[in-house]
Amino acid sequence: MIATPINLLDASPIGDGAAAAVIVPAEQVMRQPRILVSASAAATDTIAVHSRRDPLFLQAAYDSSRRAYQMAGVTPDEIDLFELHDAFSIMAALSLEACGFAERGQGVRLGLDDEISPQGRVPVCTRGWLKARGHPVGATGMYQIVEIVQQLRGECGKTQVEGAKIGMAQNIGGSGATILTHILRAEG
Repeated sequence: MIATPINLLDASPIGDGAAAAVIVPAEQVMRQPRILVSASAAATDTIAVHSRRDPLFLQAAYDSSRRAYQMAGVTPDEIDLFELHDAFSIMAALSLEACGFAERGQGVRLGLDDEISPQGRVPVCTRGWLKARGHPVGATGMYQIVEIVQQLRGECGKTQVEGAKIGMAQNIGGSGATILTHILRAEG
């Protein structure tokens, strides 16, 4: 037990890792499809979970995703894949709910009903979750961007989401106190 109800196997292992992306003005990109940053939004909440209005709702995920959807001009139904930050197993369900992919209390149903697989309604973490690949804390957010870009370019082999054009990455810090949401779009 780490902290009720989170057990050791509910937590991702911390590891070393690196990821990088080159960001340039869109008009300078020759490679097709061009991957454009359609939105980038941040939101914060109290760092102490017990001080939040509702400890089982990621308000910062809700706020940053709503800002990103508005900035990109899309809805959750238009997101083809979602790189969420699941440092703890409960975070996946809470993120899916806060970002509008599932109703409150129903995030876990998406996994049980196979709706988050690469062939599902909202593919999530198609190359492995943080528990599967490890959590290189400083590199995790950039890794999410790299995976979205590779998916939108059609470079993911067996885990490729067919027809993916819009991807969303969401990185969480401080148990949900700081959350950044990015929406990327394939063009061309």
